[in-house]
Amino acid sequence: MGELLTQLIGAIAGAIDAVFGPPLRAVFHPIDAFVGQFYMPTARIVAVAFFAATAVWVFVGLKEAYVNLEAPAKKLRYDLRLWTIAAMLPHLVVYLFL
Repeated sequence: MGELLTQLIGAIAGAIDAVFGPPLRAVFHPIDAFVGQFYMPTARIVAVAFFAATAVWVFVGLKEAYVNLEAPAKKLRYDLRLWTIAAMLPHLVVYLFL
């Protein structure tokens, strides 16, 4: 049963690659070639800096009155800016450690 499932998944992956692979490679190959020139730790630092800058912008740049127009209360747990930053943290962890 396990071998049959492995073959089925391989066949599905092959079909997906045959259909979507060529157009996606045509689009992403130049991007991969450009990004491949950079030293990986530098690229990681830039990506983390973008996430950090976005988090700072969300908290400082967006007005609380605009973001929380229909919040049921003025408590901290209803502040969507904090929830946005919390939602970004897993992405930040991925870029830092993986």
